[in-house]
Amino acid sequence: MRTARIIGTALLTFFFAVFVALDLLVFGVVPLDSAVLTIVPAVGLVLGAVLGAIIGRRRVQPSSATEHGTPAPWPAPPAGPVT
Repeated sequence: MRTARIIGTALLTFFFAVFVALDLLVFGVVPLDSAVLTIVPAVGLVLGAVLGAIIGRRRVQPSSATEHGTPAPWPAPPAGPVT
């Protein structure tokens, strides 16, 4: 599960970085022969893998109702006939 989250986040940020690089190219911010167009997706891939590892390491603290692993009780049904 943790490896899948790392790979998924890395691929997502890679495609986002490719989109950003193509936008920079199309809008004329960087020329076609610039190294920025290859560096931005590579940085996105590495940054996404690091972000996925950080997210995969995070643990959720249990709430007070389910502190010992028992689920919270259902609320009582309303009194009287249901119409």
